[in-house]
Amino acid sequence: MDQREDPVPDPRSLRPKAARRSAVDPQEPQRPDRRAAILLSAEALFAERGYAAVSVRDIATRAGVPVALVGYYFGRKQELFGTIFAHRQVYITERIARMEAVECGPSNPQAVADLVRAWAEPVITLRGSEAGDVFALLVARTAWDPGPEATEIIERFYDPLARVFVAAMERALPGVGRDRIIWAYEYAVGALLMYVGDKRIERLTQGRARSADPALCEDFVRFISAGFHTLRRE
Repeated sequence: MDQREDPVPDPRSLRPKAARRSAVDPQEPQRPDRRAAILLSAEALFAERGYAAVSVRDIATRAGVPVALVGYYFGRKQELFGTIFAHRQVYITERIARMEAVECGPSNPQAVADLVRAWAEPVITLRGSEAGDVFALLVARTAWDPGPEATEIIERFYDPLARVFVAAMERALPGVGRDRIIWAYEYAVGALLMYVGDKRIERLTQGRARSADPALCEDFVRFISAGFHTLRRE
């Protein structure tokens, strides 16, 4: 029986292979400026277009970085989305702290208005500031977004705030059922989102009014407070 010789290997295959270069520069851990650029670019794009309409490549292009860096710093797009809200969580904790500081017992006849102001004023002020304007728009767009990623954000960051508000309003409006207060809270959320995120007022007033005008915060507080008070009058 014939014995076949093993094939002679190609000499090129015996050369040591060059080490594969990483898509990320080894100096990247020393570039926090790029991390910040990605975070701010993602925040702006999500606010402008919504989560589903933004790709990782869009974010990298806006930030002026390689696409690989987005995943290097933040993981998947959904994780980056959550990081934005975690980064801005101070705005949420401020609202909770202000609500918890409101005296909601019978000794404070202005408890409903004080509570509504503590809940709404930080958002209205944020919308009018240069630093927080984009984030306020992002919150409004995320609240309107029916997608699972947006729903997860609302559940994680804003449902705890809602529970604090509802519990405090129950103390301010004793005898009003919890479910009715929750419904009224949802009405108030809708009004606040329109206040900070919609520009229709500018068309309807032919430019005499501007969206999210902080000067009208007290009008908003009185309007929403009156709605809550009607629950007790019935």
